[in-house]
Amino acid sequence: MADKVQAKKKITKKAPSKEIKQGSAKTNAKPTGAHNPKPESKKKKKNTNLMKLCVEMNRMVLDAVDREVIKRFKTIIDTSIDDITKTSVVSLIKDPDHVEISIFDEGIQAYIKHYIFMRKRIHRDM
Repeated sequence: MADKVQAKKKITKKAPSKEIKQGSAKTNAKPTGAHNPKPESKKKKKNTNLMKLCVEMNRMVLDAVDREVIKRFKTIIDTSIDDITKTSVVSLIKDPDHVEISIFDEGIQAYIKHYIFMRKRIHRDM
């Protein structure tokens, strides 16, 4: 019986495997003069002035169309690179009737017009 157990042990013994050491000089060697800088993370510029306008629009929401316009405006804000100036936002919020829409980027002109429409609607209903 003992012979059978020893025979099984001999059969189940694994042959020594040939493993490549990962820390060897050949695998970690870098070519001389090569410099691998970390990729620069592109920091997202916060469009605070556009968000301020979006918050103002959110306060005046009356129907589903307004919600949809604001949802799309937020998408535009997230994907846009440029922000508008603080003075243009302040003048738009304080006196939307006398704002020149053409000074704004074409991508946000429709949202500026909708904001002016919302302001007129709110003041008309009061």
